Amino acid sequence: MRLVKVIEGDTELLVPEHEKGPGPRATDTPVFYNPAMEMNRDTSISLLRYLDPRGMRILDSMAATGARGIRIATELEPRAVVLTDISDEAVNLILHNSRGLDVQVHKQSVEEHLLANQYRYDYVDIDPFGTPVPYLPVALRFIRRNGVLAVSATDTSVLCGTYPKKCMRVYSAAPMNNWCRHENGLRILIGHIAREAARYDRGVRPLLSYYDGHHFRTYLRVVAGAGKANESIRKLDTYRFGDIDWSLSGEIGPMWSGDLSSDDIVKGMLPLGKLTEDILALWRGEAGMSPFFYETSTLARHLKQPPPPLKDIILRLNSAGYLTVRTHFSPTAFKTEGNTETVLDAFRG
Repeated sequence: MRLVKVIEGDTELLVPEHEKGPGPRATDTPVFYNPAMEMNRDTSISLLRYLDPRGMRILDSMAATGARGIRIATELEPRAVVLTDISDEAVNLILHNSRGLDVQVHKQSVEEHLLANQYRYDYVDIDPFGTPVPYLPVALRFIRRNGVLAVSATDTSVLCGTYPKKCMRVYSAAPMNNWCRHENGLRILIGHIAREAARYDRGVRPLLSYYDGHHFRTYLRVVAGAGKANESIRKLDTYRFGDIDWSLSGEIGPMWSGDLSSDDIVKGMLPLGKLTEDILALWRGEAGMSPFFYETSTLARHLKQPPPPLKDIILRLNSAGYLTVRTHFSPTAFKTEGNTETVLDAFRG
């Protein structure tokens, strides 16, 4: 395995030689490293810095090269950082990369480690290649009260509706491959986690959730109690999509209908590395907005006219008293408090 040096944040790492590009790259190396997930890891550092990790016990449960856990240990001051992986090669590389740091490294699966260390962790990171579903039951059952569960999903084609039968098998939800497919997929993921948490009388509260190119990511506060579980379940809905808009009580879902992110969290986070102020500004604008968005190209096809500049649509709706913001799900889309008629009026000018 040929290793190369990379620097992420304030941390120097040895990682397998890799192709650079947008998304997971094919590799035959025994230890996986994805440079496209650097923004994902930058976000973890920024969010944990806002939460103040000094009293936290943190588990990086699929550590691979150890990039995330070692960065947390190097750039923050948590109470403890533990990294696990089932690969001998990964564990050896983590031990090399973490020399001089006060971290623990174990050759164990997520399930083995959490079953042996119940209720030990304030923050658990689940970042698999593909679906996180197999690892959620043990994480949701044994994370500490009010702990933070961070989950990545790279099976975006399943969640976004390219393979609807598989989405039903894996997530017990019906997706739709339409202009809102990325938000649909993220909400289906959170909805599945909420249902899984409810089995253990636990609820979830999203701190930050987003889509980025080839993956979904959500950070959830896990709160204990049957009442909290019931609150989460009440935020699951199904939807019906038309040509340009949507309504409740349809065949798509069930999915999370509540906030994707906490306004306090996204306002308190600071830019770091590939997590830019522009990205944070989009997340801040979207916090608290209702589900789904309008896509200018979809509206243009419906009205059979070219779309006006997006900034003009947003200005017209805001001037009419309807809060309207850009969305990180699409560079040509917007979220608004206005209804479809007001949107069409603003589009026509």
